[in-house]
Amino acid sequence: MDQPGLKITLTADLHWGIARGMNANHAMVDYVLANPPDVFLLAGDIGHSHHFAECLGKFKQLDCIKALVPGNHDIWVTQDDQRGTSWDLYSNILPKIASEFGFHYLDKNPLHLDKHGLSIVGNMNWYDYSWSEQKILENYPGEEARLLSKRFTRGQHNDFNYVRWQHDDKSFTREIVEVFGQHLEQVRDKGYRSLVITHHPAIRPLSFPQLDHDTSLDALLWEGLSGNAALENLILGNKHFVSHVFCGHTHRVRMEDWNGIRGYNIGSDYHFKRLLEMSWPDGEITAREFHGW
Repeated sequence: MDQPGLKITLTADLHWGIARGMNANHAMVDYVLANPPDVFLLAGDIGHSHHFAECLGKFKQLDCIKALVPGNHDIWVTQDDQRGTSWDLYSNILPKIASEFGFHYLDKNPLHLDKHGLSIVGNMNWYDYSWSEQKILENYPGEEARLLSKRFTRGQHNDFNYVRWQHDDKSFTREIVEVFGQHLEQVRDKGYRSLVITHHPAIRPLSFPQLDHDTSLDALLWEGLSGNAALENLILGNKHFVSHVFCGHTHRVRMEDWNGIRGYNIGSDYHFKRLLEMSWPDGEITAREFHGW
């Protein structure tokens, strides 16, 4: 018996509350509400502070299956933040807010669509420098400490200033990769196909396109702060049931075939928003942009 079809809509990097993107955000919300999918997915950097809940509230009346992963901006806190640490946000506060607005929090559990033989698996993903640490050691000896301070030759990554928790980058990466592996085991046991959705790129080909052939120090630093090899290898080891991989974070559109898996970086930016509409199981994808002019 043929499985029923699905319309899946995905977007990322709404950065709700940033003024220069709000016209585009509202145009995108209007479109989604007028053209409701069967499944709606958000790939992180949803909104800052109280804007996380405000953004999800715009989709409260959207009558479909909804799921999300947070982004690094979603867990930013100030030194005296009354909400607590970044870990408090990631592990407790954001999941509760997501549930209040009918969103499944993928970092906690995969979403199994039993009628369709499909599971949606993912998490925020993080970086442990493994995509470039060795290259920096070889080409820029003595500069590897910049990965810890997140200081480029010009400027500094704000994760250094606003991600505050008991973890370092490598320990948090180990933790979420372990959980991700457990989630993939669930899918394997069910015998389902899977879509992977993350915020930070899950596979290297979906990272910053300009880094492909750029070996400058700043380029290698960005590469090291974008993803990790362990999660990428988990996907590779389970490629027989992973159909597509989706992410955000870099604000750069990418579409890549990788070891039989179709990968997409959604590519929203601060001043415009982009969404993908995917039909399942045929995998056909249409992209739409919203500029809010």
